[in-house]
Amino acid sequence: MVNALWADLQFETSLRQGDYRVFSVYDHALNLYNNQAMITLVSKDKPKAPLTCVCNLNSFLNHQLTVGMPALSSPHTLTINTLKVDLNNTSTEPLIELKGIYPSFERIRTGHQTLVQWLKQHTQPHGAIALFSSPKDIFSAQVVHILNQYQQTQDHRLLPSLIGCGLGQTPSGDDVLVGMLALATGCNHLEFIKELKECCQPVLPQTTSVSQMMLRQAFEGQFNQWHLELIQSLSQPLEVSDRAEKCATLGHTSGTDFMVGVAVYGLSHKQGEHHASRNTRI
Repeated sequence: MVNALWADLQFETSLRQGDYRVFSVYDHALNLYNNQAMITLVSKDKPKAPLTCVCNLNSFLNHQLTVGMPALSSPHTLTINTLKVDLNNTSTEPLIELKGIYPSFERIRTGHQTLVQWLKQHTQPHGAIALFSSPKDIFSAQVVHILNQYQQTQDHRLLPSLIGCGLGQTPSGDDVLVGMLALATGCNHLEFIKELKECCQPVLPQTTSVSQMMLRQAFEGQFNQWHLELIQSLSQPLEVSDRAEKCATLGHTSGTDFMVGVAVYGLSHKQGEHHASRNTRI
C-alpha cells in the first residue's frame, strides 16, 4: 500500500466522479482520464499541483501499469492493478495564492533581471531557452522565432502559434505560455490573461491532452508549487537562482521553458502596466 501525502481538493472532487482509466504512465507521473477530466498522481519528489496527488513512492514503473487500465476508487483507496494508494491521511493544504501579489512591477524588477541573467548563463540548444543561444532543432527555432516577433511587436495574436510547438507531453511553446500567464497572474494583469485566453481557446486541441489541462489551469491562475515559488522569489532576488535551479529539473525542458515565458513577459512590461516596448530586446 502506497500512502498519498498530499492531494489537491480538485483531485479529490474529480476522483469521486469515477470511471477513470490510465491515460499515460511515466517514471514520476501517472495520468488518469475519464470523459470529463484528467487527474495526475506524482512521485514524492515532484511538486504539488492542481488536480494532482503526491504519492509516497519513487516510481510508477514498478506496478505493471498500462494505458486503458481501470482505476477503482473507494472513499479511502485508489487501486490500479498492483498499485494501491491509501487516501486516509492525505493533506489538502492549499497551494500558494498568486493572484495580484505584485501590485507594481518595480517590486520584482531586480529579481526579474536576476532570472534573465540565470537563463543567459544556462543556455541550451533545445527548448525555449534557445532564445539565448542558437536553436538546434526545428521546434526550438520556431518557438524562438515567435518570441522574437512578439518582443518586437507586442502582438498577442502571435502567441497562440506557440501552442503545441515542441515535443513531449507539455511542448515547449505551451510551457512558455504558462510562464507568461504565471507572471501576469502575479501582477494582476487580467486584461492580458483574458485576451490570451480568448486567442488560445480555439487552438487548444492542437496540443496534447496533458498540456491542454495545464493551460486551462494557468488561465484560471493555477500553477504547480515550484512555478509558484519561482514567481514568489522574484521579490527576493537572492532566492531566484535556487528556485530557478529547482524549477529547471521539471521535465526535459519544461522548467526552463516556463522561466523563459516569465522572462519574456517581464521584459515586455514596466510599472506593472502592459504596453508596447518596441525597442526592448533580450
